[in-house]
Amino acid sequence: MSAIFYMASDNPLREIPNPHLKTMSVNEALAAGLEDIPELLLVPGFDRDKPDVLLWSDIPDTEMQLDDDFAIWRLDPSTEDIYTEKKYRVRVEWDYTKGRAEKIIQYIREHLAQTPSLELWHVWVGNGVYPKIRNCTIPLDQFTADDLQELWNLEVSQEPTTHYCFTVTAR
Repeated sequence: MSAIFYMASDNPLREIPNPHLKTMSVNEALAAGLEDIPELLLVPGFDRDKPDVLLWSDIPDTEMQLDDDFAIWRLDPSTEDIYTEKKYRVRVEWDYTKGRAEKIIQYIREHLAQTPSLELWHVWVGNGVYPKIRNCTIPLDQFTADDLQELWNLEVSQEPTTHYCFTVTAR
C-alpha cells in the first residue's frame, strides 16, 4: 500500500521525465566512471548490457531542492483504487516545494488551454476498501502553490481511507 499523487483529464496529458534521473546498463555506468555498482550486478553471467538496470541522479547528496526535480508519467491503467471517470491519467512523482508546485501549476495552465478541467488526486492505493472521496473545485485563476501544498499534505493513509480530489477548472 502506498500514497500516489496523480492528474486526470478528458484530454491526453503530456509526460515529463525527471531531467536529473537516468537509467543505464552496468556497462554504461562503468564507462561513465560510476563506482557504487551493487555486487550482484557484477557477478559473472549477469548481462551487463541489459538496459535500465541502474538509476543515476546528477543531484548531489546534499539537501539541494531543484524546482525541476519531478516527473509526470502515464499512470498504469491497472493501478488499483483509481476512481476518476476521466480517461487520461498521469502520476506525479515529486516532493512538495513551492518551486515545483509553481512548475506543476504552469503545466496545469497549459493543459487547461485545451480542456475545461483537470483533476488532481492524492490517494492511498492497495487496501481494497472503497474510500471516502472528498472533492473541491478551484478555478485556475485562484489555484495557487498553497493549494497544491494542502493537497500534498492531506493524510491519505489514515483510517477511514479518504481520497482527495481537487478539480481545477479553466474558468
